[in-house]
Amino acid sequence: MRTMGNVVIVTHWLDGDVIPFVRIGKVLRDRGHKVTLLTHCHFEKMAKEAGLDFEPWDTPEEYKQLVEEMNGGIVLGINNEDFKKKHESFEVRMKEYDKILKYCKEENTVILCKNRSSIAAHMVAEKYELPLASVMMNPTEVVSMISFDRLYGKKDIPLCNKLREEIGLPPIKSWLQWESSPSMTLAFWPSWYAKPEQNWPRPIETIGFPIEEGKEAIKREIPEDFKIWLKEHEKPLLISGGTTKLIDPLFYPMSIAAAELLNKPTIVLSRYKELLPEELPANVRWYSYLPLDEIMPYLGGLIHHGGMGTLSGALRGGVPQLILPCFVDRPYNAALIKELGVGNYLYRPKWKPETIAKAVKELMVPEIKERCLIYAGKMKQNNGVSIAADKVESLMKEPQYIYRFNHDYNGYDYELGEKEEEERSKKNKIFKDLTKEQKMKLLFHIRNRGGC
Repeated sequence: MRTMGNVVIVTHWLDGDVIPFVRIGKVLRDRGHKVTLLTHCHFEKMAKEAGLDFEPWDTPEEYKQLVEEMNGGIVLGINNEDFKKKHESFEVRMKEYDKILKYCKEENTVILCKNRSSIAAHMVAEKYELPLASVMMNPTEVVSMISFDRLYGKKDIPLCNKLREEIGLPPIKSWLQWESSPSMTLAFWPSWYAKPEQNWPRPIETIGFPIEEGKEAIKREIPEDFKIWLKEHEKPLLISGGTTKLIDPLFYPMSIAAAELLNKPTIVLSRYKELLPEELPANVRWYSYLPLDEIMPYLGGLIHHGGMGTLSGALRGGVPQLILPCFVDRPYNAALIKELGVGNYLYRPKWKPETIAKAVKELMVPEIKERCLIYAGKMKQNNGVSIAADKVESLMKEPQYIYRFNHDYNGYDYELGEKEEEERSKKNKIFKDLTKEQKMKLLFHIRNRGGC
């Protein structure tokens, strides 16, 4: 007999970080569990239509500011400190802690949360000894975790320890040691897309993309006017930079100019018309919204930013994809898509209309279309949403999933790291001060000793 549970889901940021959790929450609710989603107010309507209880982090005005602030400046470090003060401060995290705790007082409570940002969820689980599963949204989050710890871990520890002191938990010395404490870590992609990383302190289980036939967050219909347009324009090209403003300013202008050169019926999908050129070519049609997963099978090709939701939808629809990646996980995703043989990518220096148009043409060959069909077949077996729901249910039954601090892993030694960095800087300065002739002699000597 199935144990009915109280599932508390915690996540942050925009569509790609939230909609997968709504899908999983809906499956769990349909199985009879009580499910509460805590995230940004923008997703309240979707969550309630899916039958979930909902608690917002913010107000509509605050969310609007968040969308505006999540741009390239965050990634490049230009606005990073301001962003952290506004959205990741002690006060923000304590408010989140109190909100999460309010929903964690029932029997059989388990927590499902996005990694990194769900600090408050980790603290609730540790303080009250609750089972918790952490989710990796993309492979980059795993492969970059060690370097992320080396770059930011020491800076984040004072905030973590201030929060922990506030609720009566002992201090930590390693950010990664704490981040790796959940006994269950799920990866939202299949093993054939990217194999699990071996150097992560705890096992990571790849469960498939969080997209599955019949397991949508809400049912979305293709608009009638678009259906009519499709009848007259078979297999169009789609250009999409995702649902955020975290996009290079040249993405849309260069992609649209390439579409004009191709003279192929093209859809541009963006909520933000200000990112597009003022005038569009005759063969290009703009939509602020279309149900992307539903229209994928009708497309002939796709130019996109490299987000996980878009690329997994393209794999499912058997659509060749050209990725123009900038920021966060997208360059790594682009390389993986090329490796699968279902697409290609162009980095920022090659974003010229002629180059993009040529790259799109090169994807329209039988070999790539055949590879796309192979992976579309694999995607029919993809049931990441159902597996995630199964995993959450297993949290209710197995005591080993109760959150306990990871004492088996010592984490990154920040003091040693600083000493090593200081030593590297000294060596770099010495090398820089050498004459060209001295540098050549040194490199020749190192090579002869087998050093390079």
